[in-house]
This record gives sequence, structure tokens and C-alpha cells, in this order.
Amino acid sequence: MKYLIIGTGGTGAAIGGFLASDGRDVSFVARGAHLAAMREKGLVLDSGIKGRIELKDVKAFEGKDISEKYDVIFVCVKSYSLDEIVPAIKAAAHEDTIVIPVLNMFKTGAELKVKLPDVKFLEGCIYISAFISEPGCVSQVGNVFKVFFGNPYNENVKDELMDQVEKELASAGILSGISDDILRDTFKKFSFISAFAAAGAYYDVDAGAIHKEGEIREFYKSLVREIIEVGKAMGVNTSPTLFEEDMQTIDSFGDDIKTSMQRDIEAGKNSEIDTLVFNVVRLGKKYGISTPCYERAASKFA
Repeated sequence: MKYLIIGTGGTGAAIGGFLASDGRDVSFVARGAHLAAMREKGLVLDSGIKGRIELKDVKAFEGKDISEKYDVIFVCVKSYSLDEIVPAIKAAAHEDTIVIPVLNMFKTGAELKVKLPDVKFLEGCIYISAFISEPGCVSQVGNVFKVFFGNPYNENVKDELMDQVEKELASAGILSGISDDILRDTFKKFSFISAFAAAGAYYDVDAGAIHKEGEIREFYKSLVREIIEVGKAMGVNTSPTLFEEDMQTIDSFGDDIKTSMQRDIEAGKNSEIDTLVFNVVRLGKKYGISTPCYERAASKFA
């Protein structure tokens, strides 16, 4: 199968790099200095799981230069870039292509489907810590790399195609699975990363501060409870133990971990704060759920 990675930051480079190192046909969409370095020297992935992966002669280009069709497209951009990549998806998809978004966003596939009704969109979620360390080089930290995906909108997708994607991800060293309720699973990821980003950005702290008992941890707990109630109001089949699961996840993170939203804010870059914080406030108002802690976090950056 032919894979296209749209967005070759930490997440996209890790997915594509692992697949390519296992002999799969992978192309990358990137931009700027990162793209230039990949074209000149290839892609280097320093992985906590696989060690150093050096990919020479990688197929990397800008979205506007897509000239082939692909069987599987992983969308790995930030949520604020969705509109920009619509033409790239349209150019790269054939009638049986499946698109798997793995963003810090809920129902990404549904939003893209409105813009590209003839393309088959799944939903996916990823657990990984990875980032661009310098142009052409990406670091994947730790031993957690999980990708789950599913077909919540009953797209006409062949089961054997999804099975093959799962097997090829697993062969590449990525813990993968086809979810029986991907909206439940993607909301679980969204609820965790949203609350983590909101608390971390509001107090300007990393995970270590949330691990300690006190004001910051209690604020994080309140954020988790608020977003879970929003999810229930939206009709998500949330796990009855979601709060405890989110707490276990944050406590499993290294003390120095921050969300990409925090790193982007600190660097003065565009960030996903609208998706991860402001939109939760909007959803709370839409569905009649009180979100005082999210409103407090949002007010700092309004």
C-alpha cells in the first residue's frame, strides 16, 4: 500500500518514519526549512523505541506538488491548518483511499467530510511524545507509541484494508488497533490533552506540577470533570472510569512533559488553543454545561 503523511512534524514523521523503516511506500508532505532539509539529507528520527532511524532519499514535497494517488492518508497537521490541507487530500485520494486524521481535535473526520464529501474519512487517535528537534530531524521520546482508528460514519471501506493498515502499523513497531467505538476513544484522548493543555498553559507549568497535590492538580481535576460532562451532553459514549483513566495517564507522564500547544504559545507561534480551550467553552454554552475552570483558562488568553 502507498501511504501519504500530511504534516511531517513529530507525529507525522514518527508514523511515516516507522512505516518507511519497515519497508513501506511512504511519502511526506512538509514545508519550510524542515522540507528543505528532508529533500537534501533525508529524514532522521531519534526514537526511544527503535533507536536512530535514518531515511535517505525520502519522497517529500509540498501539498501543492502532489501528483500521485495514495491508499492511506494520515493527517497529522495542527487543527488550525485543516482548511489549508483540503486541496492536498483531494489531489491525493482515489475512490478507495481512506483518510485517518490523528489530531488533537474531536471529530476531525466529520469536519473534513463536509469539505470533501466524496472522500472516505475515518477517525483516529495517537499517543506519542515527538517533536522536530531541528530541520530534518525528529525526536520520539519514551516507549509509548499507540495509534487507534475506526469507521464511525459507516464509510464504504473494505474490512481487509483496515486490517492491513493495522497489521502494517504493528509490523513497523507501532501499537495499533481498530476501535469498536472510535468516537469514545478519540474523545478520551481529546479530554486528556485538552485539560492538560489548559492547566499547563494557565499556570505555565509542565506535567510535574500537576503530579503534586495542591491547587494546580485540583484545577486539572476540575477541567477533566468539566470536559467529561460536555462530552456526555454531546452524546459521546464516555467510559464510566474516564476521569480515573485521565488521571492515570497524566501521572504516567514524565515531569518535564508539556503539550505542543504550550510549546507553541511559549514560542509565540500559532497554537491549538481555540480547539483545545476556547471551543470547550463554546460547547459548554451550546449544551448547557457549566465550565468555570475552562472559562478561567480561556480568559487568560482571550
